[in-house]
Amino acid sequence: MIAKWIDAASGRVFYNLGKVVARWPAPFVLLPLVASGLLGYFGLSRIVINDAYIFVPDDGQALPDGEALGEAGFSPSGDAVAELIVQAKDGGDVLFRDGVVEEVLRLHGELTTTNTTSRDTFSSLCFRDPATTECVLSGVLQLMLTTRSGSALRATTNLTYPYHNPNRVAFNLGRYFGRELGGVEISEVNNRTVLSSKALHLVYNVQKNLGQWIDTFRRICSEFQSEIITVNYITVTSVDDEVSTIPARVAVYIGVAVGLLILFAVVSCMMLDWVLTKPWLAVVGVLSAVLAIVSSTGSVLLAGETFSSLTTAIPFLLLGIGVDDMFVMIAAWRKCDVRLPVQERMGHTMSDAGVSITITSITDCLAFAAGIMNVFPSVRLFCIYAAVGVAFDFLYQITFFAAFMSLTGRRERANRHCLTCCPVLPKSQAQHKSAAYRLCCASGVSKQEGAFDNPSSEKFNKDPLLNRLLYNNLVPLILKPSTKVVVFLLYVAYLGVAIWGCLQVGMGLHYQNVVTDDSHVGGYYDAEEAYFQKYGRKVDIFITEPQEYWTVDVQQALLDKLKSFDQSQYFYDTSETAEVWLRDYLRFLNQTGNSRAATDKTPFLQILIGQFLPTVGRQYYGSVILAANNTGITVSRFFVIPKDVTTSERGRQMMTEARSIAERDPLRMRAYSFDFFLSDQVVTILPSTLQTIGVAVAIMFVVCFLLIPHCGATFLITFALLSINAGLVGFMALWGINLDIVSVLSILMCIGFSVDFFAHITYAYVSSEYTIPEEKLTEAMRAVGMPIVQSSLSTILALAVLAFFPAYILKAFFKTIFLVMVFGAFHGLVILPILLTSLRPCGQGKVQDETRTLQGSSKITPVSNGDLPRPFYPSPHLVRPYTSESTPVHEIGVLKPTTSLPNIRANVGQDNPYLTPEMRRWIKWVGRRQTGVDNPVMASDNP
Repeated sequence: MIAKWIDAASGRVFYNLGKVVARWPAPFVLLPLVASGLLGYFGLSRIVINDAYIFVPDDGQALPDGEALGEAGFSPSGDAVAELIVQAKDGGDVLFRDGVVEEVLRLHGELTTTNTTSRDTFSSLCFRDPATTECVLSGVLQLMLTTRSGSALRATTNLTYPYHNPNRVAFNLGRYFGRELGGVEISEVNNRTVLSSKALHLVYNVQKNLGQWIDTFRRICSEFQSEIITVNYITVTSVDDEVSTIPARVAVYIGVAVGLLILFAVVSCMMLDWVLTKPWLAVVGVLSAVLAIVSSTGSVLLAGETFSSLTTAIPFLLLGIGVDDMFVMIAAWRKCDVRLPVQERMGHTMSDAGVSITITSITDCLAFAAGIMNVFPSVRLFCIYAAVGVAFDFLYQITFFAAFMSLTGRRERANRHCLTCCPVLPKSQAQHKSAAYRLCCASGVSKQEGAFDNPSSEKFNKDPLLNRLLYNNLVPLILKPSTKVVVFLLYVAYLGVAIWGCLQVGMGLHYQNVVTDDSHVGGYYDAEEAYFQKYGRKVDIFITEPQEYWTVDVQQALLDKLKSFDQSQYFYDTSETAEVWLRDYLRFLNQTGNSRAATDKTPFLQILIGQFLPTVGRQYYGSVILAANNTGITVSRFFVIPKDVTTSERGRQMMTEARSIAERDPLRMRAYSFDFFLSDQVVTILPSTLQTIGVAVAIMFVVCFLLIPHCGATFLITFALLSINAGLVGFMALWGINLDIVSVLSILMCIGFSVDFFAHITYAYVSSEYTIPEEKLTEAMRAVGMPIVQSSLSTILALAVLAFFPAYILKAFFKTIFLVMVFGAFHGLVILPILLTSLRPCGQGKVQDETRTLQGSSKITPVSNGDLPRPFYPSPHLVRPYTSESTPVHEIGVLKPTTSLPNIRANVGQDNPYLTPEMRRWIKWVGRRQTGVDNPVMASDNP
């Protein structure tokens, strides 16, 4: 099968690469350092943070509709340069209390009289009413400026809601207060009179010198002190400005994560032996990941891409992946035959670990490559950085880290101390030394003690405690029938909770979740959601083509649209809330005795321009754009008011309904609201997520099918992958995380990380030369069980600092990756191993019992590492420690030097019943190298 051929070929490539790296380590150390320095210097200097519309899908309609509205000459309804929400600190009324009104007017005075850096004030920069030439202000604020106190406002004004029409003009609804008053208490008598309001929404618009006035507005609002009111504010640039501060704040957390990972890596590589312990190698493993982060970020920036706030999570991700590969390499080094010279040992290490980390790196890169096709620019940008980062991490692992590993091998072989690199004596030869020397220096095993003759010596090859617990205790435990029943019940419970959680998942990313928790933006949107959802932001229904509004057909088509909005559950009755210039103008014509002008172009335009717009219809100045010389109407719009948009799902339904009604024939119009950006995200997130997951899983299946030499194992990996994805979506919903941009990225990372776990354990299992499932699983667990645990813990540790970062998007990353690590480790160490033991050899018949190696006898196995055989030594828990005084050689299954080789060499090519095929391959390999199996030639470690 092709997977076996690829496995053997890649094994040979990595075997030769390992020997080359060990022979000439210097260039493999220097080149990554130079490359990282150059890419970091020239790339990071070009960093540009851009979050404009980065959370908006490419196929979203809100962006082109908003651009069309602006090109037509309209400003979106409800949008403002600066906005603020005022609340009473005691949670009471903000409308009719004198003290509160005084504070509101004091704040307004500071905002309108404070000079900008260019000595301008709000009065010189504001939009002005064309009829009165006064600054356009919020309606409630104008009433407060007129009455000057809350008690006077209550006494002189019968304030109604949501429209206030003091003159009771029949053809005009009046001033809209639905977005100015929040938490309103209405009189039960007429269901319109305002009794109190808990929030006040004020807007300020300027038409020039925008940046300076925004800076002044933010400074005044942030410094405003009051014992009576609280002020939450926002400007048109607030979200972008606040998001741009995230990368600088994250830099400190990256440093903490690097420090924690170095500490964890060093502790993980510690042993009770000052020679075998590898602290500097652990530090280099983390450094390798850091170099990959710098190189990948610099490369992408040099390619012309920008940087977004969402990509600040990538360094934490790459740190986890890099340390994961380091643990796999170290585990392969530990299990390699210690009698081999460093070059040979490095070749076998790279052959063992290289294929495994190649599979995981390819799957990670392709998982992120699948995300590059996503419709969200933020997802694409994140996946580009992540895919390039994984590629650099893999490259530096097999070069930079491998070179340092070979240097560490030379140090171990020379019996040098792990910290000082000075030669030390083994404990057996250091009896004459001081107690301090024996405690802090004496380590290792000398060649005279037989360490290289007996590579299974407990003194020299003892596995770490965690590793022995996994293959000595965990494997026998999970293979018990009773344990399998318990695991099955736990899995059913897990799957049930996951499915239930999937049904509860929310959709979409809220604006306050984009910025940090301590940002003023979050407070503003929280107040808006709390008090201003009953009457939503106005929705513009507009048409950009000239129409003959004086014809009956156009008038009837527009009135039919209004009737459709009246019948919708997502909008208020347009006769009571909608601001429609044409309907109010036709009423004006009827009540002024000019009804005949409604169907005659010339008087229609003359009365509209000369009488209606300058007087009772001046609020519609921004809704009608006339042609040159007033010969027609080129563009127009009207507004409808959403009803009870309290959830993102209802917002999506409202948007879909508005667009459906607006686009109906015969008068095709367009619908736009600023809130549609979030609703577009809700519409797109689910199908785009399913598409991305489907593509990623399909890619993972193909890669695993090609690189893992067992056909059935690929299906088990795919099953486990889907199982973890279901658990991730379900449990993250129960943990308060919506299905949003962050979730999509987390699911992609879930696919990559999960395949890492599954590929390691599956590849080790199917590549084992044992034929008994229990023995295969024991060997696989011994090879990669500890790296799986270490990689899970290191990744959680790398992202744990994000749990303390005050931003939803980064906290959500930690939560989702934590779930992935926990579920991935559980599937990789428990669920998948149980399933793997049910696999039969792919493409083979029934395994014959006579091929089973007798326990306790010598076994020599070929390996795919460069197609070079090496001695196989049973796991330590299957054999007793070697003691030359009491244990016969034939009882421990260790290849002991013997002089019988010449007697059997002549029968190698014959049907010798005493030699297995593996033994014949080993003898032929030794013969080709002109050496005896009794005393393999130990080549020099130095090139």
